[in-house]
Amino acid sequence: MPITTADFNDLVKNAKYQWENAEPEMPEVRSQLATVVSVSTKTSDHSIISSLPTAKRRNEGDDATKGEPKQGYTKSFSQTEIALQGDVTKQMRMFDKYDEIMMRMRELGRSTRRRMELDIASLLSYAWSTSYTNMDGETVTTSTPDGLTLIDASHTPNGTSDVWSNELGSTHDAISHDTLEALIQLFNNFLDDGDGRHIPVQPTHIITGTHVPTMHEVKRILGSMQRPSTGDNDTNVNKGILQHLVVPFLDFNASTEARDSAKAQYCFVANLGRDRNGFRMEVSQQPRLEAPDQVFESSTWQFLSTALYDFGTTRANFIAGTKGDGTSV
Repeated sequence: MPITTADFNDLVKNAKYQWENAEPEMPEVRSQLATVVSVSTKTSDHSIISSLPTAKRRNEGDDATKGEPKQGYTKSFSQTEIALQGDVTKQMRMFDKYDEIMMRMRELGRSTRRRMELDIASLLSYAWSTSYTNMDGETVTTSTPDGLTLIDASHTPNGTSDVWSNELGSTHDAISHDTLEALIQLFNNFLDDGDGRHIPVQPTHIITGTHVPTMHEVKRILGSMQRPSTGDNDTNVNKGILQHLVVPFLDFNASTEARDSAKAQYCFVANLGRDRNGFRMEVSQQPRLEAPDQVFESSTWQFLSTALYDFGTTRANFIAGTKGDGTSV
């Protein structure tokens, strides 16, 4: 005689509740770090169009100058699924294993969201690489649409031979007032991907991982009233100009999930506004728990935690970075 989930209705309902309300292992930042959009198709192309020309004068009776945008680069996205199964055996259901079942449901919820956080963080973890190998053994492209690494000295707009840089090309301090100013100065050289014009881009965030000395130095830079080791009247002009976003998985190896000390001090300055942010995550199915409909007495209930999405970088002219170790890159 089959046993259905209706026989354990309260257990199934609470399993979903526990899955949905599992406390995150680390703060979830994907919605702050990337532009997250819902999609209903498996594949899509996201095109970067140039900014419109600056408005021009119009004499009385004349037609207005038409704003003709130019095509920048195009990034293709393709939805793929992640899934993790959690088993609940007959004896777990029949005997005093309720707490263990609920813990397993919470872990399913955490693991699915962890993978999405790992994936989006990898765009920073591998900012000086064009690809990496994920935990599934797949090669994931991290290059920007111009084919270069996210942080590179020779980015090129589409259809031009001009180049621009978003990396500090000489030896410099680890993150400091001077290094932060040098990173922000790079924004003045950013070019439009479509027509190669200089474009005004203002940074909104400084991004680090969880390396404590780096995090604390950023807090000192952004929060102190005065620059350290300077005269009484040397006001800290950096105070309050940027928000500090900590990305917990920034220094993780995407294949082994081990921390990589070489990435611990990575530091970026970026404009994360919706119209400028180059990190994009397209989601056709947010994380959800799929409960079994029917099993037999000798069977195991198989709960699945799944999501469908893709992610990538659509532009580079929104971010500048340093490896934070004081060396040129």
